[in-house]
Amino acid sequence: MKKIKTFSCKYIIIFNLLLISSCSDSLEEINVNPNQSVENPSVDLLFGSILPGFVGQLISSYNTPGQLSQQFAVKNSEVGILTHDEDAISRRFWEIVYSENNGALRNASFLTFEAKNQENQVYEAIGLIYKVYILSYTTDLFGDVPYIDAAQGFRFEERFIFPKYDAQTTIYESMINDLEIANDLLSNSPDNQTIDESRDLLFEGDKMLWRKFANTLQLRLLMRISNVQNVSVLVNKIFSNPTIYPILESIEDEPVFLYETLTEWPFNSDRANIDDVRLSATMVDIMKGEGGVNKIADEQDPRLSFLIAPTANSITAGTPEFIGQPVGIASDIEENENRSLLNSNFQNLNKFWLITYAELLFIKAEAIHRGFLSGNANIPLIDGVRASLNRYGIDPSSTESMNYLTSISDNFPGNEIKQIAIQRWMDQVNNGFEGYSVWRRLNFPVLAPGRDAVATEIPTRYFYSSKTTDKNQVNADEAINRSPLNGVNTTFQKVWWDTE
Repeated sequence: MKKIKTFSCKYIIIFNLLLISSCSDSLEEINVNPNQSVENPSVDLLFGSILPGFVGQLISSYNTPGQLSQQFAVKNSEVGILTHDEDAISRRFWEIVYSENNGALRNASFLTFEAKNQENQVYEAIGLIYKVYILSYTTDLFGDVPYIDAAQGFRFEERFIFPKYDAQTTIYESMINDLEIANDLLSNSPDNQTIDESRDLLFEGDKMLWRKFANTLQLRLLMRISNVQNVSVLVNKIFSNPTIYPILESIEDEPVFLYETLTEWPFNSDRANIDDVRLSATMVDIMKGEGGVNKIADEQDPRLSFLIAPTANSITAGTPEFIGQPVGIASDIEENENRSLLNSNFQNLNKFWLITYAELLFIKAEAIHRGFLSGNANIPLIDGVRASLNRYGIDPSSTESMNYLTSISDNFPGNEIKQIAIQRWMDQVNNGFEGYSVWRRLNFPVLAPGRDAVATEIPTRYFYSSKTTDKNQVNADEAINRSPLNGVNTTFQKVWWDTE
């Protein structure tokens, strides 16, 4: 059984490398020592610096993409009513990703570069996996972004200092190729090339688990582009060759991150204004077995009572009821006692999964449904829900769970993509990046902006901030002027794979 490693921002100091404020709530500032030498770095030290550098960005993704996809609804949030400062939100994400001052992506690129120079196949592979993971979310938010030459300013060449914005088609081809290379490097690495388990916050130095992560991530990316490219052969190749392409086999294989102290977990009960952070009414209604056009079951989802509590007033009245936060309300004056707040189970969870076994099973269900694989899509769908329940410590054999699973199965025929999409969207509720991408590609759940929303549509990408493009204007303009933006840089354009 894999033992979960912990992380505390206070203790990770790697020759004064970056400490991103992802360990706080905002992730808005980066503390660096611009005079620090990075010559002849230890690949172990470089490796240990990467995950802490971007994990807070992942954990806080419930706030913007998670609200756009209506997994969460934060009380009186400008994001929720779609009047947010596009420039500030886009700029903040972009600058954290592309910082050349020892940022996470820069360190991943430097790790790959140094490991290759030192002929260390293991760390070269891990650098590639991290680069793909970080930039996969970046390209899925913006579209065309720097990938091939990104975050390599340490090489002091103009092409790296002012990297071109690669077309998303090229980026996906490169990411899939990089994951192929990573899997091959790890598979053929010498026994004496090991991973420093004290710095491996995901897998404690287990090469096989890193391979499973890389190949499962490749399946995520392949399915992301499956509406615009024929990926059936590649998907089948991975699922059919577990020796060459090992993938997650259980929840024990999942890459899971947790903080050393609960106070750093952004949903902890002591955080200021935590009661304003709520599951959306869209999410809650679906989990209650309702949801109108989004309904997927006639029974209540067992995960609902793990994530949130019945309203205080309904408990007092003796009729416990879950009520989610409505989306798109400009000024909500409803008392907290009439809304469902986060349950202590979730407030104490302190875990973020970079990818889940349940997600893999939902990917398999979709691949079967679309004819990429043979089999019965209902089986991996139900197995995926069981895995999601298990991950939260919920007994899938309980009466409540069995009733829910039976109802899911009964409602599956004729609603296959709807069921698969909504289960992926719900699986890891606080992964806003993934929920946002699932919604945009598969068009479920069906969403509307909300009562007081200024915009008539929900944004479908992040906007290139002028405060970032002016640092690399020629390359930014080239990306804006080509397809799919065709000269229009707004949040209402679509990225390449979002075609429906």
